[in-house]
Amino acid sequence: MKSVRTLAFAALVALVLPLAAEDKKEAKFDAEKMSGDWTVTAGKKAGQAIGDDAKKGAYTITKDKITLKEGDKTLFVFSYTLDTKASPVAIDMEIAESAIDGIKGTKAKGIVELTGDELKLTYDAMGGDRPKKFDDDKAFVFTLKKKK
Repeated sequence: MKSVRTLAFAALVALVLPLAAEDKKEAKFDAEKMSGDWTVTAGKKAGQAIGDDAKKGAYTITKDKITLKEGDKTLFVFSYTLDTKASPVAIDMEIAESAIDGIKGTKAKGIVELTGDELKLTYDAMGGDRPKKFDDDKAFVFTLKKKK
């Protein structure tokens, strides 16, 4: 009788352990879910809160570009690549088009996090090191909400 209980317990453990291991795995970052139209809900530039004017911009994200428009005017187009194996996910951006002369080609390293319809983007706009956390006071920090 004791060996039957031991065998049943061992079988139960064999079934439960793999399930527990799956729960501990983090969900894979789905870059396709970044595609769409976004609005800024909050942000800081080097520790200073952005004003309401900065929240008026419209962001469109495709698989390899981020476009920032204000009304009909395109302010910036960034090309970007992601390293989804990094934790947090790393983003490398480069200004492909700009309404400001002389900054085309400027690069920035950052991190992104996507949770439902909220995207957090933190990057060093001055071409410095990649931020390690989303509330970095030296970086540009934005929270965007996906338009429905």
